[in-house]
Amino acid sequence: MTALLEVRGVTKSYGGVEVLRGVDLVVTPGEIHGLIGANGAGKSTLIDILCGQNRQDAGEIVLRDRTLTGSPGRRSRSGLARTFQQPQVSAALTVAENISLGLAGQELAGLPRILGRLARDILTPHRSVDPRVVAAAEAVGLDRLDRLVGSLSFGEMRLVEVARALVGSPSLMLLDEPFPGVGDRGLDATLAALRRLRAAEHSVLLVDHNVDVVLGLVDRVSLLVKGVIAFVGTPAECQRSEVFRSVYLGERVR
Repeated sequence: MTALLEVRGVTKSYGGVEVLRGVDLVVTPGEIHGLIGANGAGKSTLIDILCGQNRQDAGEIVLRDRTLTGSPGRRSRSGLARTFQQPQVSAALTVAENISLGLAGQELAGLPRILGRLARDILTPHRSVDPRVVAAAEAVGLDRLDRLVGSLSFGEMRLVEVARALVGSPSLMLLDEPFPGVGDRGLDATLAALRRLRAAEHSVLLVDHNVDVVLGLVDRVSLLVKGVIAFVGTPAECQRSEVFRSVYLGERVR
């Protein structure tokens, strides 16, 4: 199996409490890989470590055969993009301007340069929208890019964040709980966007509590239980496994 992302033996403890215990995880090119687990399983800790917002105690993270180290900005320039549980968007900027921030983060090192470029883009009248921004918006089903993000629904804000992650053509996108709070209409739009990403062979690591939605979408799934990857396989295999039934259906594993 060709690996795009490899998590090798990642361990993390807080005050003597081991949150992650030798986690191994592989995401392959063009795959939507689901990461599921009950509350407290360690999913958020693992995502923060992958993105450089937290540091593991032991283990290694490899993307495209290169070890990932350093700040979130450095990892972004290495080909890793993410969304957040609460959309990190600016209500005062347009859809296009918010998506453009993904390009600035990829191409420019340092917050002052990023903000300087954004200011120039905003203050330049009649500036055309970068074709990459238009393509990213189309990929997730967004139109009317001149709308202020503050006027959008919560689900549309999530799509803006996905487009911003996509615009820099990352090797891998980490989508951290993109479904909560979006409503039925927003959920349909988000699922449609993710299916378009799969059709275009983008690689995604999808983390969410909505197990039914995740298992209906992903190619493979990893089940995290008390800081350990307890199962890896197809959604159908996962649903038949004893450990899945134990965690999610309350059946006792014999």
